[in-house]
Amino acid sequence: MYARRSIKSSASVPLIQVQCKGPNGSGPEWLPLKQDWSSRWCTLPDRFTEEFSQRIYDFNTRDSDVFLVTFMKSGTTWMQELAWLLLNNMNFEAAQSSYTMIRSPYLEKSAIYSDGVDYISLCNDIQTNPRFIKSHLPAQLLPPQFWKKGCKIIYLARNPKDVVVSSFHFLTGLDFWRGSLDEFVDDFVADKMAFTSYWAHVIDFYRMRNEENVFFVTYEEMSRNLKDVVQRLSRFLDCKELSESEMDKLLTHLNFKNMKGRKFGNSTGLLSTLRKTKDDFNFMRRGIVGSYKDELSPENRNKIDKLTERFLEEYGVTESEIFGSME
Repeated sequence: MYARRSIKSSASVPLIQVQCKGPNGSGPEWLPLKQDWSSRWCTLPDRFTEEFSQRIYDFNTRDSDVFLVTFMKSGTTWMQELAWLLLNNMNFEAAQSSYTMIRSPYLEKSAIYSDGVDYISLCNDIQTNPRFIKSHLPAQLLPPQFWKKGCKIIYLARNPKDVVVSSFHFLTGLDFWRGSLDEFVDDFVADKMAFTSYWAHVIDFYRMRNEENVFFVTYEEMSRNLKDVVQRLSRFLDCKELSESEMDKLLTHLNFKNMKGRKFGNSTGLLSTLRKTKDDFNFMRRGIVGSYKDELSPENRNKIDKLTERFLEEYGVTESEIFGSME
């Protein structure tokens, strides 16, 4: 069902690469995207064992489930807050009294690091309907029933250079990474970071964006016109149409500065209680498009751009087609 191979990287936890071979050895036939899946390897901590993979495979998916899938540090918390509020009748009181990651748990978190909670069981036992669950896994490693039942999937993508910068600060702040930014870029490009290959993760969902149960959106779109994204997402989720006052309240609530300033909007405090963090660690840093421009050297930008051009050439797609202009 799954193949594994060890890799060497500068991460502070051992990493492996996992491939879904499917029950017949030809890949995940339950996915609507038909392609040669033999090149799709995903880098994960070695806690993602055969047993853990099987538990993900067997996850008891409900028809009404809604899943948010992202590559790490792509604006996940922002979208979690938005979608959770839409799915829960704009319950701002609940949103302002509990962390997003508590209300919308992370399916494979127990394989990333241990805090004593079995997150697969936690997700399985959610009592609310619909359940709203987050994952960073690529399409082929998500629970098959997720696809077979046509569960609604929100996929949020963010341009790779901003992802690199945000991931570097996040992982060094949590002591999951102890190397330099230059080394981080090299490992990202070589698929030696958790959840890479980045572009395989993004392009597979981009190519499935017209599937009835997939809502593909980018961080850049949310930054340019959040109101439009809210309206489209609300229709996708079959939620009520928001009044003008409800929309204004939601947009204010979702403002990056406002979220960062709220205890339960910003998970910095929670993460600091679960793991030793650096003194300057902040779960939410800048929240802007193009933060890489004053943080990545021209050489490192070029490395990521070459990876992008090389990968997307096969699909006849450009980065700007996916994310729009970032100038």
